[in-house]
Formats: sequence, C-alpha cells, structure tokens
Amino acid sequence: MAAHRVARRHPHPRIALVGIVAAVAAMTGCYAGQPVDQLLTGDEVLLAVLREQYTQARDRVALAVIDGDEVRTAFVSADASTRFGLGSATRALTGLLLADAVERGEVSLEDPVGAYLDLGDAPAGALSLGDLATHRSGLPQSPLGPEAYEPDVAADAEPVDRGGLDALLTRTAALDLVPELEYNPSDFDAALIGQSLAAATGVRFADLLAERVLEPARMEHAIVVESGDLVPDGLAQGHDRRGEREAARGTGAYAPAVGVTVTIDDGVALSRAVLDGPFAHSSALEPIAGTRWPQIEIGYFWEHLSSDDGDVVYIVGSAEGFTGAVLADQRAGRAVVLLSNAEEAWPWSRLRPLMQLIDA
Repeated sequence: MAAHRVARRHPHPRIALVGIVAAVAAMTGCYAGQPVDQLLTGDEVLLAVLREQYTQARDRVALAVIDGDEVRTAFVSADASTRFGLGSATRALTGLLLADAVERGEVSLEDPVGAYLDLGDAPAGALSLGDLATHRSGLPQSPLGPEAYEPDVAADAEPVDRGGLDALLTRTAALDLVPELEYNPSDFDAALIGQSLAAATGVRFADLLAERVLEPARMEHAIVVESGDLVPDGLAQGHDRRGEREAARGTGAYAPAVGVTVTIDDGVALSRAVLDGPFAHSSALEPIAGTRWPQIEIGYFWEHLSSDDGDVVYIVGSAEGFTGAVLADQRAGRAVVLLSNAEEAWPWSRLRPLMQLIDA
C-alpha cells in the first residue's frame, strides 16, 4: 500500500530524514529481524523507523508524519482502516473539551470537582478542575486496576463494560490524596473532568465530546467506547505491558481518560486541528504549570516541551492495551502521530525518535 500524499508547500529534506532514521536505530538498539508474518507498507523512510522498534508478530502499528500539506504514512500489519485505542492519550481530547467549556463560561478552572460530582466530604471533592487538568491532584497514578471494574475477562470473551459513574465516585471518595506527588499523571484526573463537564452542561460526555471536539476536528471515525456494544469492528487486538492479549471492553465513566478509539486518519485530523485548525489557539495547549522536568510544562493535559530546536506540544499515553501519541510543532507546521496495539512505557528513549521526525 503506497503512502498517502497530497500537494505540499516545501521540498521534503529526505537526506535529513535518512539521517534521523540512523539516529533512531542507534537510540533504540539492536533488534531481531522482522517476523516473516508481518506486513509492512507505506513510506520507506518511516518504515525504517518502525522496523527498528516493532519486531513482534503481534505488533500492529500506524505512523504518520504531517509536514505542511503532505502526509506520509507507514503501517505494520495494519492499514488506514485499522482502529486503535488512544489509550490514556484520550485525555488530550478531554483537555480540548475543558478549554471549550471554560471559554463558554460553563466552568472555571478554580471550580472544585465536588461542585459537579457527588463526592461528599472526600478529599478529592475539594480538588479544582485546574488541579486535575495539570496532574497536580495528588490522586494515584494507576486507577484502572482490577478493583476499578468488574473482574477481568479472557481476551476472546464478550466485552464487559467498565465501572459506571457511581463506581468511579465511590472509588475516588475512598482515596487518600498524596500531595507529595506534586506532578503525577493519573487517569482519575481526566475521568473526573469529563464527568464534571457532562454534569455542568447536562449532556452525556460522549455526545459533548463528539459535538465540540471530534466533529470540529473532523475525526470522522473516532468512537467513544463507553459500553461494550460500541467496541468497533476493525479494532486491533490490544496487549498489556507484558505482551498478553487484553480484552476490548467499554470504558464506562473512565471514557474521558481512556475511552476513544481512532484510525490513523483521525490522528492526522487531530494534528491538523492543533497545527492550524479549530484548536490551534485552544487554551488547552498553553502551559500553565510545571512538571518534574524543567523543560516541560503542562496545559490542560497537553504537555509543552521547549528546546533550542523549537517548541512542541504533545500528548502520549498507554492504557486498555494500546498506546497513542500526537506531537505537534505549530510554528514549523509539522506533526507526528503514532498508534500501536500494545501498552508501551514512554521514557525519553521512546519519545525522542518521534521528536526527531518533527525536527527534520
């Protein structure tokens, strides 16, 4: 399958990209040869990146580089119709939705989450929407363990919905905050914000996201999988961090954190919306707080990296058997989208290759 291309504004520096691929190979180390049952299609330069990083027969991956009007794509055992979960990168969409609600005057960053959700006198009820959006809530990092939902099911079983709003609130109310964590990404953060916005507007989260984010961004194939009956055909088989198959299921009240599935075209559409489209000036992208790293700040879930090579806004996350990443350099008009069917750890050694593709 050939990479999708359209007219572009500037010549593409292919020599620079080849150099980048060599750097990526050096950073990611040596890997075994490509499995014979993998199907690799698309742009050869991008495929060189994927060959170094995805060598398992179970891997299904989609990669896109947006440069002005041009889109280059490459796939590992996938194509443009393959659906992937965004994982915890779903919170990027919830951040854009929060920015829209703030602009409309429906909520304020200073509002306590307890003003919208019944958390009683639990410590979490006093957290502001701003605390949650900047991962400074002190809530634990991984709420999506076995206690969060119904019992786990086999990968080939019928999808089982995750916990609903009552379950989310009950579990949140039982948690002790850990202020010493300071900056600490937690899927509770986006889940609580999304459900607060639904309560503030009187509109279901999935409908609100579709109307205010997915449709304006032209993410035509994106689905908010709140319930198991919404798990779409064509969804790649997800895998956990151990490489074990993970059953697809509805994400319930945690949908604002981990519940959206997309195709690579949806990822490209989101990138364009952030580069020069309807969300290019969203306050979600503007840094308002620090993180653990001095060069990285955070807006409403979107992180902002400043370097000598320029500024990049990005979102990266893994959950529910998938990993999603979107990185955009607005000034240069370039972006990278990566979707994969496995939960991956994202230290700098995994993030930097994508950053280098943007810098090309």
